[in-house]
Amino acid sequence: MKVTIITVCYNSEKTIEKTIKSVLSQNYKDYEYIIIDGGSTDNTINIVNKYKKKIDIFKSEKDRGIYDAINKGINHSTGSIISILHSDDVFCDKLTINKVISNFKSNQKIDCLIGNTVITKKNSKKKLRKYNANFFKNWMLYLGFSPPHPSTFFKQKIYKKYGLYNNKYTIAGDFEFFVRVFLKKKLSFKIINENFVLMKTGGKSSNSFRSNLIASKEIIKSFKDNNLYTNWFLVSLRFPLKLFQYIN
Repeated sequence: MKVTIITVCYNSEKTIEKTIKSVLSQNYKDYEYIIIDGGSTDNTINIVNKYKKKIDIFKSEKDRGIYDAINKGINHSTGSIISILHSDDVFCDKLTINKVISNFKSNQKIDCLIGNTVITKKNSKKKLRKYNANFFKNWMLYLGFSPPHPSTFFKQKIYKKYGLYNNKYTIAGDFEFFVRVFLKKKLSFKIINENFVLMKTGGKSSNSFRSNLIASKEIIKSFKDNNLYTNWFLVSLRFPLKLFQYIN
């Protein structure tokens, strides 16, 4: 069972090498690695080129945002399972893909597998909170709370059947995709209590009041686009829900 791992990046010279090494260190070797760069102007491209013999596809060109870049990666993919690992994320260990594939192989009916994402401090390995997949329930999407996107693995056929990420969104394109497949299309998924991805704090959707406001607007828009309903009050409840993720 082949896996496509997609990394999108832009001016990621400080983190991209760790991400690449994380992929190349995987014990499971039936994978292809695709890197889509948005036309970086720093040292990102030179770093990626150091590993070009082990990267199946590398494209660097201007795009229309992160979801446009992810879609490019999916369109070039040939694996039956899709993994999206951003340029400041790493797999938790060398067996991550092994664990993912063993779950898909043990139950051929699984179309989506969700594991945990651990959020660490931006400039250290200190763990701040754990995005525990077991905590997620479908109805939480109405509160603006989604499963951890970096640790969510879909079969490629799901993207072919239900469409790619909507690149009109700047922050919540992954959330809209979850609303579309989990609430509107009623796609079933399997949750496993395994840590799959380490992610640095300070993501685009939560690094400022303005980004949180944009995310909230786009979350509400995602429901309207799928003919479903939520409101500002319900969406704001995602913030207290996140308190449960913090690790003392």
